[in-house]
Amino acid sequence: MNFSKLTKKINTDNYIDSVVEISQIKAQYNPDRFGFWKSLHEGPEEEVLNMMYSSHYRLLDQYVGKGTLKHIEKTAYYKLQQLYGRNDKWIRDKINKFNDMYNSIYEEGLHNNIHILRKPLVKNKYNDSFEIFEGHHRFACCLVLGVDKILCNPGSRINGC
Repeated sequence: MNFSKLTKKINTDNYIDSVVEISQIKAQYNPDRFGFWKSLHEGPEEEVLNMMYSSHYRLLDQYVGKGTLKHIEKTAYYKLQQLYGRNDKWIRDKINKFNDMYNSIYEEGLHNNIHILRKPLVKNKYNDSFEIFEGHHRFACCLVLGVDKILCNPGSRINGC
């Protein structure tokens, strides 16, 4: 399966702002990378796509408000990026940008909506509801901040997902 080709079939022209309960939204299921994601999961198997158990959420939860980001190479987020083939400098830069994003959302609120799909792009046993299409990092920030509803742009596949 070529996941990147599937993502190009998303209709981004028909997004309409909607408020969605954060608990209804799951991480994107990418079959090309799911094994990496699942290998670092710490929680019930059926919740593997729940962002509360994601490496994104855990990174913020471990380091927000604690000053420096020490020993980030031991975090699940760092390890996931390594599994994706990224080098140390890239990962550290990404984590610093992620931390800056969190601080910005904390101080100023969320300015860019999170793009979600009404149904998963690829059918899977872990999710049959909303799926994040763009905005995993912003979503994790909102989770850590305790947001329970979020303004999103639900979209669908061009062929009607």
